[in-house]
Amino acid sequence: MSSKNIVYIGEFDKYDITGKARCRNTGCNELIRPPFRKYCSKKCNKEFERWYYHNFYWDRVRSDIFKRDNYTCQVCKVKYEYRYRRKFVRSGILECDHIIPKSRYKLLGYKFDTLQEKVKTITEFIHNHDNLRTLCKECHLKITIQYLKKRSKS
Repeated sequence: MSSKNIVYIGEFDKYDITGKARCRNTGCNELIRPPFRKYCSKKCNKEFERWYYHNFYWDRVRSDIFKRDNYTCQVCKVKYEYRYRRKFVRSGILECDHIIPKSRYKLLGYKFDTLQEKVKTITEFIHNHDNLRTLCKECHLKITIQYLKKRSKS
C-alpha cells in the first residue's frame, strides 16, 4: 500500500462553516472544549481512540485475526507458537492474509479519494475481519504464487 493510501488521524479533524474546530469523534458535532485540542470531552476522546485503534491500526487488526483463528494456519491447520510484545501478538511464522487481495479494491468499487471513501475502504475491505485469515508463511507464499499465476493468465 502506498503512503498516499494511509489514513492519517489528522484527516479526521472537522470544522464548521465559520472555521471553528469540531469534535473529531465520528457522529459528534460539538465544538472542541478545553482542555481537549481535538475533542469536546474525555468520553469522545476515548471513543474515537478505541474506534480508530480497532479499525485502522494494523498490528491490532492482525492480532485480532490471530486470536480469532486460535494461532492456527487456516490452510494446513497447524497451530503455531506466538508471543506478546507491546500488547500485540508476534510470530515469526504466522501472517495475516487478505482472502481477496488488497490490490483489487478499485475493481470492487472502493476508492481513496475522500476521507469518507478511505474510511469505507479500510473498514469494509482492507481491515475487514471477514476478508482476513491466519496463514503460516509457507501456505501464504503458495497461495500468493497461485494467485499471481492465475492473474498473469487473465
